[in-house]
Amino acid sequence: ADSDDEEEKRCLNCDASFEGLRRCGKCKAAYFCNASCQREVWKEHCKTCVAVAPVETTTPPPPPDAQAVAGAAPATGAPPAPDQKYTPEQIKQEGLRRMHQETLPEVSVLMREGNFDAAIEMLDEGVAFASGADERALLDSLSCLSARCYLGMGKPKEALEGLNPALMQARREGGPSAIKPHSIAAECFRALGDFDKTRVELRALVEAAAESTDEAEQAGALLLAGIALFDMGDVSSSVPLLASAASAAEKVGDFSGRATARARAGAALLRLRQPGQAIEAWGDELRALEEGEQRERAEAAAAAETEDAAVENLASRLEKTLDVSDADTKDSKTKKPSRAFAPVGDARARRCRAHGNIFTAHILMGAREAAEMHLAHACSVARELGAKEEAETWLRAGHAKRLAGDASDGVPSDAWEAYEKAAKIAKDAGLDDLAERAKTGAEGKVETAEMLAGTAR
Repeated sequence: ADSDDEEEKRCLNCDASFEGLRRCGKCKAAYFCNASCQREVWKEHCKTCVAVAPVETTTPPPPPDAQAVAGAAPATGAPPAPDQKYTPEQIKQEGLRRMHQETLPEVSVLMREGNFDAAIEMLDEGVAFASGADERALLDSLSCLSARCYLGMGKPKEALEGLNPALMQARREGGPSAIKPHSIAAECFRALGDFDKTRVELRALVEAAAESTDEAEQAGALLLAGIALFDMGDVSSSVPLLASAASAAEKVGDFSGRATARARAGAALLRLRQPGQAIEAWGDELRALEEGEQRERAEAAAAAETEDAAVENLASRLEKTLDVSDADTKDSKTKKPSRAFAPVGDARARRCRAHGNIFTAHILMGAREAAEMHLAHACSVARELGAKEEAETWLRAGHAKRLAGDASDGVPSDAWEAYEKAAKIAKDAGLDDLAERAKTGAEGKVETAEMLAGTAR
């Protein structure tokens, strides 16, 4: 656009004029400073905000007189006449259609691609529409998406501003619908370093989860709150939440979520000097991983059988020229609902860590025979995964043996040997940073908190 056009562009709300004005994505005729200005005047602007119809250049429409003579009605789907008026309800329904069929799918793609600026621009328009149309659920959903975009850009303050409509509603109404806004708010405050407000949001999150009848939703909320409290150093408060999250995940068959909750609970219990209970938590983590892998193998086998059956069925249909509708009905009976939970996948690294953690707990209790058995399991799996995992396993073993030894004697010989193994494996593989960490451990320069941190992941 030329300079004269730029001077004519003014915010429809506050009349400001500057280069960064945002154009209405629907009518392309109005401009706004930001989403806030767009929301302020949306109730008036929506009365005239109509999507620009594509210009038809190929076949000109017949003259009006010709249509009148022939008595023909306008073609269905034809662009409306320029002077056609729209009722508020028609405008609202068209806006809802665009939100669900165009805006939200496009925003999802943009967020996956990391194009958060473009996603936010589309979401701002959606927020203005939802606010003016009094579509509460849509407004909350768009606000949460906007906050997620800002968090993806590393802007927690802006994320809180974008989240504000949904968060205010969550604080007023509570209930299960408040889970997502409170969880995002907790993430924002934590990123800003305001742990007091983070805890306030986590408490509200747990209260909202308690009102939910969806156990999968409960499990996710409790897991998020438990991990956040653990990471902030609120270890004792995290344990009951993580235990509840694991139980809820077990009920709904979320093996990965259950394993994650048990893993973090074990680390918390070890820090609370309860190694026996930590062993129970990590033992259940191993069971969850094993059960999850078994289920996924069974599902993969069933899917292969279903695919084979479908191929055979197709061949039979071609040979016998069966009716397609009957065959499709038969095929539909073999389809299984898609899984709603994250898969366990290749759990070797998680099993390696779990065995290493159980080794640490056993050795702190003085049960060296049981400890060495789990260390052997951890090392066996680590070798399959490569030098990095093997070196880290020996590094954690060195930390555990040092914690179990007599601090007055410096680094115990068995701990020193473990550090040396870690350093050699790392050095041979060119992992210089890891080799340096092992050397620091052998010199006794690692603090207790750092040594225990290896049990959390």
